[in-house]
Amino acid sequence: MRHLNFLVAICIALCLSGCESLINELDEDKLPKVESKLAVSCYISPQSPFIQVNVTESQPIFGEFTYQPTFILNADVTLAGNGREIKIPYNDSTLRYQVDSSAFRIMSGQTYTLSVNDGKRFVKATCTVPMKAPALKELTYELVPSKYSSDSSYHLTMAWDDIRGEKNYYSVRGHYIAEETTIKFDQETGEMSPYRYVNKFPLQYFPLRDNLFNDTNLDGISFNGPEYGFPSPGKRTITYVDKSGTTKSFYNNALISEIQIELLHIDENYYKFYRSIGNSVDNPFVEPTLIYTNVEGGLGCFGAFNAGITKVKP
Repeated sequence: MRHLNFLVAICIALCLSGCESLINELDEDKLPKVESKLAVSCYISPQSPFIQVNVTESQPIFGEFTYQPTFILNADVTLAGNGREIKIPYNDSTLRYQVDSSAFRIMSGQTYTLSVNDGKRFVKATCTVPMKAPALKELTYELVPSKYSSDSSYHLTMAWDDIRGEKNYYSVRGHYIAEETTIKFDQETGEMSPYRYVNKFPLQYFPLRDNLFNDTNLDGISFNGPEYGFPSPGKRTITYVDKSGTTKSFYNNALISEIQIELLHIDENYYKFYRSIGNSVDNPFVEPTLIYTNVEGGLGCFGAFNAGITKVKP
């Protein structure tokens, strides 16, 4: 028994020494040299008021890492298509290259090419705008009281018919506008007074993969879109004391004044890019996947969509 224990101890020592021999620090000059690449994102549409191009650069695999993007400010960004071409200037306020859509109209069914050159690197990408703008056939919204308080929430559902005879991809986005009269304080005068606040909130659908649809082997079917809920501002009477010490009150007249749903008929690039992002971040139990890109020589996505817009005023 004593000899057996001795042999086991020797085996364990040999295994540990073997593991240590596998751990080696590589010299930095032996690591592969991977240069940063231009990363471009741009989505064009006949309904968009602006054409915006976001240009950053990727971070090296080896070396320091930061979550802050590195914006490229001095690139030549050009959009061409439908027999025209425009150079898009950089906008300091948005940190993007931006131009009003009236200066370069995006047309349904047309193919466009985006090119970016920062003096060291050149990338380009091509996409085609879907021909038809889809339309919702059904949009329902219901005000649902809370079981636990006096608050209530809106619940949205929607449906649409697939465009027949072609391969299609869809996504949904939108916003709602909440209004409420509340107190506004003037720091210079010290006065408090009623003020009507109007705020726009995006409708965000998560996870991403549940907000992407395609009609593969489903041509002409009816799609049920993602369901969404958001709170309705509470109605109440607000009482306050003004600068002179007088007690005043008013009704806040809180309401949702508008709901806008945009049904997007997206191109394949848009679909594959967001599908790959959804697959990589939504499920922590799957292996990492490569993020799709259609940018030649770089990273990112140049995509297009045609939007059907529905507005309701509850």
